[in-house]
Amino acid sequence: MLKYVDRLNTHSYKWDALEREFGSSDLIAMWVADMDFECPECVTDALHEYISHPLGYFATPREYYETVAKWEKERHGYDIKYRWISVTPGIVPALYWSCKVFVQPGDAVMISAPVYYPFKSAIEAGGCKCVESHLVATGTTYVIDYDKFEKDIVENDVKMYILCNPHNPVGRVWTEDELRKILEICRKHNVLVISDEIHQDLVNPKLGRKKVTTASIDGGAYNDMVITMGAVSKTFNIAGGQNSFVIIPNEELKEKFDSFLSNYYLDDVNGFGHIAAMAAMKNGVPWLEEVLDVIYGNYEYMRERFNTELPDVTVYDLEGTYLPWVDFGKYVNTREELEELIQGKCKIAIDYGEWFGGPDYAAFARFNLATKREFVELACDRIIAELKK
Repeated sequence: MLKYVDRLNTHSYKWDALEREFGSSDLIAMWVADMDFECPECVTDALHEYISHPLGYFATPREYYETVAKWEKERHGYDIKYRWISVTPGIVPALYWSCKVFVQPGDAVMISAPVYYPFKSAIEAGGCKCVESHLVATGTTYVIDYDKFEKDIVENDVKMYILCNPHNPVGRVWTEDELRKILEICRKHNVLVISDEIHQDLVNPKLGRKKVTTASIDGGAYNDMVITMGAVSKTFNIAGGQNSFVIIPNEELKEKFDSFLSNYYLDDVNGFGHIAAMAAMKNGVPWLEEVLDVIYGNYEYMRERFNTELPDVTVYDLEGTYLPWVDFGKYVNTREELEELIQGKCKIAIDYGEWFGGPDYAAFARFNLATKREFVELACDRIIAELKK
């Protein structure tokens, strides 16, 4: 049974770093993508068993690779070979390293804004030029303008494109047709695709469809030009274990990536993260199904409250992730005004839209709904009351 857990004073970044990150500790933490639920019991049981033995260096067992391959096949229809898998301590560091390995300083790397802000910082840290090809808002969702997408690639001589699937923060789960169009354009112009799929297991069950793995399109026909980055850290709330996987079918690219890790001693692994991830993938699905019900129940509640009581606030469709994207543009114009409203008056910590794409998104907020309903209700109450004054 899913259990809420109070994370205050547990070294929780989400809750115990509020003072450091927001200048105040008396906020409802609805920002960083971390859940307020206990992780699956199968995970804690496995960790207890592991820690009961004397600890030393950990060697990744073949079982780990096989478990990842099985998860990808059964949950996402992506048929992979275990030798394609590299292990990293997180997708963000893997992105940073990719911007050192697969492109050269000065190369152009493209993203689809608004998007998870470490994408841009990883590109710039690698000495590359970040090209932002903006998504197009239509109604309560976002789409890709493929003509503009291709034009941005050609005009900037883009060498690599970092895709977010599902897309954080706009909540899109890209369809097979949409992904195919992206891949066709990228192949035409010899653009390497990195697909961040960390939220792949967090898809709204009411959609009646699964998320499509980018590299699985047309039976893996684009495998040679797609690198998939995944993890179950968001899925099962085990990010503290620092475990993720990078799937690289192209042997030449795989060798380059692994050599970089080895040369800089980045290929040591965290035993706790491996044990937690394996246990979760093997036995955590019932827990995940409960989580999805709670998350998307919270989303329906928030959307209904705002649609009914604040129709000038736009809550975008949440096809995937637990992070709804909300537009307060009818009430505020700047990041400072949004901060005064949400943080100053309503006492809520959120991720600010400006972080994901600059001033164009200054009136947007990304909320975290992986928490108990009481906090969602309280947040809605405060925002509605403030904007109705």
